[in-house]
Amino acid sequence: MEDAFNKTRDEVEEFFASCIEGIFTTVPPREGAPETLRALHEQGCIIHLITHRDERHRTVTESWLARHGFPYHSLTMCPTGQGYSKKARCLELGVQFFVDDKLENAQEVAASGIYTLLFYASHNARRPNDLPLVKNWEEIGEHIHFFLNQPQRQAR
Repeated sequence: MEDAFNKTRDEVEEFFASCIEGIFTTVPPREGAPETLRALHEQGCIIHLITHRDERHRTVTESWLARHGFPYHSLTMCPTGQGYSKKARCLELGVQFFVDDKLENAQEVAASGIYTLLFYASHNARRPNDLPLVKNWEEIGEHIHFFLNQPQRQAR
C-alpha cells in the first residue's frame, strides 16, 4: 500500500484505523457461511471463531455476527498490539476442524494434526501448499460432511 499510493506506513495505518469500523460493520458475509454454521450448531457441533481481528473491534464484530445469524460458542480475537498463535488456541480449545485464508496459519494448524482447509484468497492463490484449497462455503460444507461421517468424529 505504501508504494502503490506513495504513503508512509503510519499514513496507511491511520487511514485504515479511520475506516475499519465502517468496513467491519458493512462487509457482507460470504455466501453460505451463516447457513453452514447454523446447520452445524443444530447438529450439536461446537463452533469456535478464531480471528486475527484486534480485540478493540470485539463489539462491532459480535454485533455483525449476531446481525447475520452466526452461531458460535467462543470468539477469540487478537490481543491489542500483540499477535497470537491460532494453532495454540485451537489446541487449547480442542478444535478438530479449521478453516483459514492465511497460508501460514493454516499450515501451522494442519501440522498439529487438525483437519485444515485453506480458503482461497488473492494473497494465497499462487502460493504452493499441500492443503485442500476451498473457494466457497459449499465446498467447506462437503469437507465438513466428510469429516463428520468418519468414525469417532465430532467437530469442534
